[in-house]
Amino acid sequence: MEKLEKLIRALEVNKAVYEAVREYIKPGVNEREIYELTKTTVDKMLCDVSHEFIGDFVGGKRCALIGGDATDYKLSAGDGFILDLSVRCEDTWSDTCRTFFLGEPSDEVKKAYDTVLFLQSFAAELIKPGMSAEKIKLGAEKLLESKGYAGMMPHHMGHLIGDEPYLTPAFDIGHDAEIKVGSFFTLEPGLYSPESWGLRVENDYLLKPEGSELLFRYPTEIEYFIV
Repeated sequence: MEKLEKLIRALEVNKAVYEAVREYIKPGVNEREIYELTKTTVDKMLCDVSHEFIGDFVGGKRCALIGGDATDYKLSAGDGFILDLSVRCEDTWSDTCRTFFLGEPSDEVKKAYDTVLFLQSFAAELIKPGMSAEKIKLGAEKLLESKGYAGMMPHHMGHLIGDEPYLTPAFDIGHDAEIKVGSFFTLEPGLYSPESWGLRVENDYLLKPEGSELLFRYPTEIEYFIV
């Protein structure tokens, strides 16, 4: 398989995991159980090739920590749950993220989620071949400041992927290397309120001469992830 084929196959696994979690997640389920469900799904779908996965499995107020390993924390009604999942199919890695909600989110969270989706679309349109990677982060921060979210996305805006789940340049301050045609990359805007809530949405893309092409065609609208 070519690199793109391997990435697309890995992304099909990401989709299957998110679908399995949508069916399974509910109050009383703990983070480790979701991790085990993820492992079962990944192993089943990639049983014929070398594979592995890594990810963030954080729920409730732990979402404000951005990421972390699965724990015994039991989800409660009203919690969010961040599942950031990188899957390796042979020598190629995917990297996506979705945030689930156990019940209707607050207006504050809904507004933040809408902002994250807007920011992702903005960045996807902004990226062009030869652009400095840090320009994506700078543009994102300017937009967030204009919407009242200054300082609430303390991580990069995305990064290259492929041979590893995280490759540089990342879309962050100090990463001034140019983004080249043919690069696989992620855009992962997120917003986090300390000791309260956090959310993130991440998709994978291919940079073509005319701009970015979305590779992970899976829902992002918040309604799809309210369970």
